Amino acid sequence: MFYKYPISDVHIHAINSSFADQTLAMVEELGYERFVILSAASMTPVLWANNMLCAGIKLRSAGRGYAFASVHYPETGAPTADDMLAQARLFWEMGFDGIKMMDGKPNVRRRIGLALNDPVYDPLFSFLEAENIPLLYHVNDPDEFWTWELMPQWAKKQGKDLCYDEGYPPKQQIEDEAAAALDKHPLLRIIFPHFFFTSPDLERTARLFERYPNMLYDITPGWEMFESFAARYDEWREFFIKYSHRILFGTDTVSDHWRETVGCLRRVMETNECFTAFEENCRGLALEGEPLRNIYLHNFNRYLPAPPRPMNRTLLRVYEQSLAERIRQLPGGLMEKAAANLAEAAGALDNP
Repeated sequence: MFYKYPISDVHIHAINSSFADQTLAMVEELGYERFVILSAASMTPVLWANNMLCAGIKLRSAGRGYAFASVHYPETGAPTADDMLAQARLFWEMGFDGIKMMDGKPNVRRRIGLALNDPVYDPLFSFLEAENIPLLYHVNDPDEFWTWELMPQWAKKQGKDLCYDEGYPPKQQIEDEAAAALDKHPLLRIIFPHFFFTSPDLERTARLFERYPNMLYDITPGWEMFESFAARYDEWREFFIKYSHRILFGTDTVSDHWRETVGCLRRVMETNECFTAFEENCRGLALEGEPLRNIYLHNFNRYLPAPPRPMNRTLLRVYEQSLAERIRQLPGGLMEKAAANLAEAAGALDNP
């Protein structure tokens, strides 16, 4: 067994169909009991078919996979409350296990142009509350991404688009908007991935955990958060032990470096070793016993009880046709790429 205890992964992505086989092979190699495949369909119309791909991976997972769908947004402009709600209802009827949102990622937040506590989200969040549907909600990015000189080299290599200059909302504003949305919808079963990017401030993180008892974090990298943990090692280790029932294990894989990623995460969780991971200086938290078992498995089981919801193939095909119609409204080049991705994802359903 790769990890010390049985484990499940709440945060896996497969951006296109070529990653589907790799995802299932990774799950098998690492011995995951269960896993969540998260759609990135809200990032760009090119990825609108990602919901279909995630459904296909779930169907091939022999009962171990859960799939979270993402709402489709217009190519330009803000989504409407009615459309977001209608999509979420359909995803639930199709058998998806939860919703993945990217609205709080600064580039998506700027493109959509809505505060995260805008009333347009209220019907969607109220529906998720009423049906007890899990929401994994990407909000913010690392502090360094607002200052070019402080960004890690791997991020700089991806270009200026990852640096959030004066045209973007400040990090604290985005965090405050998410908190205000939770104030309005306190029953949301919400996970903030990447430790909600609050690891530079332990005291603020503790206040958030006390203020929002239904809120969970996952420990999916950015590695900068593990450097923050190392800087106040004893205090953060105590935090992890105290709140171990509110933290989930996630990896953000699959990728071309997934073995390095999971190896570093295992060292962070199970050892007290000092090491460098993706330019960040880390020290393992050396968790064991019940706290480590909570993070690795028990919290997943509480958050997503077995078995995964059955997928409705008939409704998946209805959705495929409605998605094809949405794609036909896109401009030429964008339409062609989105349609090609949809054809691949739909083909995977025909040949599981």
